Amino acid sequence: MIVLCKSILRLVIEQIRHLGMAVRLAVYDTKANNAHKYLGNLWEILDPLFQVLTYAVIFGGGFRASAPVNHVPYFVWMAVGFSAWYLVNQGFSDAIRSIQSQIYMVRNVKFPVSVLPTIRVLQVLPAVLSVSVVAAISMILSHQFHPSWYWLQFFYYFPAALVMLFFLGIFSATINILIPDYDLAIRQVLRLLFFVSGVLFEPSRGNVFNTLIFYIAKINPFYYIVNGWRETFLLDRWFWNSPLQMAMFWLEIPFFAVIGTHLYLKFKDQLIDFI
Repeated sequence: MIVLCKSILRLVIEQIRHLGMAVRLAVYDTKANNAHKYLGNLWEILDPLFQVLTYAVIFGGGFRASAPVNHVPYFVWMAVGFSAWYLVNQGFSDAIRSIQSQIYMVRNVKFPVSVLPTIRVLQVLPAVLSVSVVAAISMILSHQFHPSWYWLQFFYYFPAALVMLFFLGIFSATINILIPDYDLAIRQVLRLLFFVSGVLFEPSRGNVFNTLIFYIAKINPFYYIVNGWRETFLLDRWFWNSPLQMAMFWLEIPFFAVIGTHLYLKFKDQLIDFI
């Protein structure tokens, strides 16, 4: 167990040591992917904006006229949560295919394979920033923009999201190579998680189905980040006021860290052969 803990620490140190190169590769890969498009890298910003506007029209204008929080317009409430959701969802789904789709980079540039999921997560950040700007503008226009000490919690939730994405990414990227169906299966799970992560509505107890959704949300690490984003910027609540959810989140992360690191180290030298 001590050896495994040292291995986990070594992977974390690798991310920090190669962060500069990961950023450069993320920028290069994004430009390469959008080189043939007329709007180029602008699509990295437009795509999430169209998504958040679509959900606002359908759920904010059609089915839900107000947010589940008093005095907060639905679009503001949803946009703040969606910015966090886009980070964890898109970062995770891209990290799943990171090793499989970017293994050629390791052949051309000498750096650890474990950095590949980090590159994918970094590529999502500009889109997250664009949605966050829209959320901030909506807060200003609706008079919900009130900077406070609670906003400092961003420096807790954002690193927590990155830690979660890295360990989920190294776990899933390895599994995806060993089990080709994994990616397709997880896509279906992510579609379900979208509706149980508090993005469009706040889970609450009620009938059997609603109560089930409520408890799934409480153990869902994605919900913890989405809800934490709202508590930071809208609800003015400290993260330690939900000790049970915080404990659940930080118990789940080591689980994926241990399993993911073990699988990665075991098959690291065979990944190219599997691909």
